[in-house]
Amino acid sequence: MSAVIQTDDIMVESSTALTAAQAFTITTPEQFVESGERLKGLKALSKKIDDTFDPHIKRAFDAHRSLVAEKRVHQNPLQTAEALIKRQILSYQQEQERERRELEAKAQEAARKEREKLEARAAKAAEKGQAEKAEALQTTAAAVVMPIIANTTPKIAGISTRTSYRAEVVDKMELVKAVAAGTVPLAALDVNTAYLNGQARLNKESLAYPGVKVVQETGIASRSM
Repeated sequence: MSAVIQTDDIMVESSTALTAAQAFTITTPEQFVESGERLKGLKALSKKIDDTFDPHIKRAFDAHRSLVAEKRVHQNPLQTAEALIKRQILSYQQEQERERRELEAKAQEAARKEREKLEARAAKAAEKGQAEKAEALQTTAAAVVMPIIANTTPKIAGISTRTSYRAEVVDKMELVKAVAAGTVPLAALDVNTAYLNGQARLNKESLAYPGVKVVQETGIASRSM
């Protein structure tokens, strides 16, 4: 059971600090100096809040991490077992499909040869003036269909095969060139903002990358004394 954290006094202090800040304005040098003291007071109160909550947060985090780790210990064998069985299912399905396609290709090749044989006989009959026989043979040849071998792999309730696709960049420069040429959408390239921000911090206003603007943001930093 979690410990009860006494926060009434802190809540009063925080609310009071907010009310004071909302009413505070800087119009004189004295108020400007006073603002620094006020910031130090806010930082001190913030540290008090940290000191009050952080130990409890750490204990809760450690307990959460411990439970997650223990759960993982129990789940890992099941996940490994599931992966093994799925691999066997996929392997069997792929082998059955390979055999089906092989049988289908042989059957279709035999049908193709039979059709060509009948068409050749029809052509010979036509050459001999046997129009009726040639027509009959041609009709028979046209009736020869390409056989389709059905998939006989049993269905398993709740199990389905899913095919997914992903893209892998094998030549980044070629992709960049294609985007520049307009044959690939600009959305195919992600902007590396982490790298660009690092370059901006390093070079400041001197950064001169085409299409990139350096944005300067100024803020106030304060710390408790």
